[in-house]
Amino acid sequence: MRRGFNPPILAGIVGLIAIALIAALCAMLAVTFRGPPPHARPLTMDEVAAAIRTGQSENSDWSLDRGQGVKQPSGMRPAPLLAKALALRLGVPEQNVRLYVAGPAMPAMGPRPGEGMAAFPFPGSPKNGSRPAFPMAGMGGRGPMLHDSFTVSWRNGDHWSWMTGERHGSLRWYAITISLMILIFALLLGPAYLVARRITNPIHRLAGRVTAVSMERREPLPVEGPPEVRKLGQAFNRMQAQLVGHVAERTAMLIAIAHDLRTPMMRLSFRLEGLPEKDRAKAHADLEEMRAMVTTLLDFVRSGDESLVMLRIDLAALVEALADDMTAMQSSVTMADPTRTIILGDAAALRRCIANVVDNAVRYAGNAHLSLGQADGHALLRVEDDGPGVSPDHLARLSEPFYRGEASRNRATGGVGLGLSIARSIMEKHGGAMLFENRDGGGLRVTMQFPLAQ
Repeated sequence: MRRGFNPPILAGIVGLIAIALIAALCAMLAVTFRGPPPHARPLTMDEVAAAIRTGQSENSDWSLDRGQGVKQPSGMRPAPLLAKALALRLGVPEQNVRLYVAGPAMPAMGPRPGEGMAAFPFPGSPKNGSRPAFPMAGMGGRGPMLHDSFTVSWRNGDHWSWMTGERHGSLRWYAITISLMILIFALLLGPAYLVARRITNPIHRLAGRVTAVSMERREPLPVEGPPEVRKLGQAFNRMQAQLVGHVAERTAMLIAIAHDLRTPMMRLSFRLEGLPEKDRAKAHADLEEMRAMVTTLLDFVRSGDESLVMLRIDLAALVEALADDMTAMQSSVTMADPTRTIILGDAAALRRCIANVVDNAVRYAGNAHLSLGQADGHALLRVEDDGPGVSPDHLARLSEPFYRGEASRNRATGGVGLGLSIARSIMEKHGGAMLFENRDGGGLRVTMQFPLAQ
């Protein structure tokens, strides 16, 4: 079991969400209180006057353009109060400055009856009483401001010049905000991946070991990961121990029963000698059938606990020898020219496995055709027959214990339904697989797949 800090899955997920929320909140507060304004800053008359003198704007949120002549744009309206304020800052007569704005002029208040422009002093001019200069909301004592596009023309000696201004969004604000969001995403991506991997890896390992486990496996699964996964692993180990114990008890019982049956069958065989010849032959046939059933049952029960000696084997030579032996026993077995194929396996177990499949074909269809080839790093042994085939609904059940493709329980047309089950068990121990399919021209094809030796 791994030691160290290993919080529950719920705590890990909640902690990650909390970190993400705190980081996002900190970024939002930083942009709000420490970053630039989200919108373009208004342009003051002092900044307009400075831009006219120098040709450059100190406010990066505005784009300015200049030219010669008088420009009176369409869609804008004159702003005389703002023009007077600008003329005062330029030190030129009021009639030498013309200002047009796209929206309503912000300094909407005019002089009171009987008052001149002196009642509205500009920054830098003598103050008149305690009234603020251009009492507009949001000016902050900086004088009148331009909040939208404008065009200004002014006389400079004998000729006129013009300048236009266009306000654009605060690119710096957007750049800082997007950069912070990307940075937060990048910083949280690593911890999120680590938390997810810490949660999912033990589950994947547990699922893989559960899939590969068998009832013959005695060692428990490693218990690791978060507390929830460790509890799941411990529960599985307890369940596996109970199932293995249950299977072991049933296996021992079946072996004992099958073994004990041999003694009374032996006594019966001696007593049958006193029967008449006609009855004795039938009784001997029934007794041999019982012995075959007991032997097959013992083979099936012991196949799970059988220890294999894995060696390099020429599968082609083994199959050829098996085909020759069955042909000598008057079985209709043929084999195409095989390719030399080397696999790792137990020769005795493999022979029994293949013999069961071939015997099944001969018993049900009357013949068997064998072919051996290679594909994708595997040896492919195909056993085909010319029988009626099997219903597609029953193909997947052919290797189940005690299942017979032939519905009757007649021993003349089949065994007890354990031959293919034993073959499948041996195949799995060799890392192979067995596929059943009906041939297009009729009959059944069994494909036995073995990994090639490296």
